[in-house]
Amino acid sequence: MGRFKEYSPGGVIPACLLPFDDAFEIDEPAYRSHLRDLAKVDGVTAVTVNGHASEVHALNFDEQRRALAIAGDEIGDAVPLINGVYADGSAEAARLARMAEAGGASCLLVFPPNSMAMGGQLRPEMAIAHYKAIAEASSLPMICFQYPLSGGLGYPFETLVRLLEEVPSIAAIKDWSGDPML
Repeated sequence: MGRFKEYSPGGVIPACLLPFDDAFEIDEPAYRSHLRDLAKVDGVTAVTVNGHASEVHALNFDEQRRALAIAGDEIGDAVPLINGVYADGSAEAARLARMAEAGGASCLLVFPPNSMAMGGQLRPEMAIAHYKAIAEASSLPMICFQYPLSGGLGYPFETLVRLLEEVPSIAAIKDWSGDPML
């Protein structure tokens, strides 16, 4: 798989699903078929693996690494792969970022840690420290996943501005509307 070295996120970037078999293992043939279907859609500029649509919250480290490896093998030469980073702690997020870079991802989609829902969104230094730890672990560009503020995981506008100023590898913000038609 060839990593897209100068990738800058933009355009249509679907998040792939991750099918499982009856034993709750990755259904590799179905996953490969799904990835091929996504990659051949006109206008798709990248594919996200290990995101919400892949049930990343339920995957362990090895399953996430395997999902990325399969995607790289199947479509990694056709489109850039964006790897989700979903972890409650910055050390684990950094470990996932290193794995993604070593595994051929071209970009990271960084979800806020759940600690943000416990008042952390009111402490911008927490978000900045989290993103800086990930940036120190990987040279990949990052997309900041922004939830609605009402859910407790979203960053206030001022925090987003500070993140963009203080963590230069944040290349984009992905705003979650909760409505797939928006």
